[in-house]
Amino acid sequence: MGLFAKSNKKKVLVKEEKVVPKAEQIVFEKLNSDEDQYLTGLADQLISGKPLIINFEFLDIDQANKAIAFFSGVTYALAGEIVNVQEKVFMFATKDVYDDGTMEDFLKEIVE
Repeated sequence: MGLFAKSNKKKVLVKEEKVVPKAEQIVFEKLNSDEDQYLTGLADQLISGKPLIINFEFLDIDQANKAIAFFSGVTYALAGEIVNVQEKVFMFATKDVYDDGTMEDFLKEIVE
């Protein structure tokens, strides 16, 4: 093998993945039911890393309290954070939602 011999190494193609900003992954939901299957479906999205912004104004007080307690527990288990966006609107998310900075900008826009 000389200095300029043909290499037997194979080229490895690196596939680039498009990174979607966290602020574009938000799940917006107006709750109109406190059914367990409905709430756990939303919780699955939170567990998968998608922030939830949930409006509780269409639920009566007992239903809203049940749903808030449930999502608070899920958020706590994920070591996440809860943000009060408006009077009856809350965001439930993991802490890594703030890593790219897009969520802070988004929240500043809607809270002001």
